[in-house]
Amino acid sequence: MKEEITAGGKEFVFAMIWAAILYFVCWIVMSLFYSYAFVGGIIAVIIFAVYGFLILTHYTARFSYSLNDGILRVNRTIGKRNKEAEINCAAIEGAYYGYKPMSFPKKCMSMRMSILNKKRSLYIEYRDKAGGLCGIVIEPSEKLRKKIIKQKDKGRNDD
Repeated sequence: MKEEITAGGKEFVFAMIWAAILYFVCWIVMSLFYSYAFVGGIIAVIIFAVYGFLILTHYTARFSYSLNDGILRVNRTIGKRNKEAEINCAAIEGAYYGYKPMSFPKKCMSMRMSILNKKRSLYIEYRDKAGGLCGIVIEPSEKLRKKIIKQKDKGRNDD
């Protein structure tokens, strides 16, 4: 089973509203403190550069999830940059839907399209090839999520 999702939507609109609010706050600060206008302008440019790079580029991402022969492949593409993860479903320790468990590993990849809304997130704990505990956060469809959990349970019963 394979699915491809393009990020964006409602959260992109909220991100643009936050960008406008940041712009007006910087403009007001520069207006009120005229002697600090140059410093305020530099700070505004830095804020927008960080905001644009970290937040808005995330909304141009394309995510593809595939589940074949007990192997989950997750691919995130932003422009020409690509990040991939391949997980054997038998190596999955736990799958948590909608909440992040307290014991979730620090070494974790975020491969989800939304930044603010975590309701549809699937938190997966798995063992990598070296045996270390890793985590990945994805947002598959409900159908694929159920298949991943079913494959995880199937891999457990085979051991």
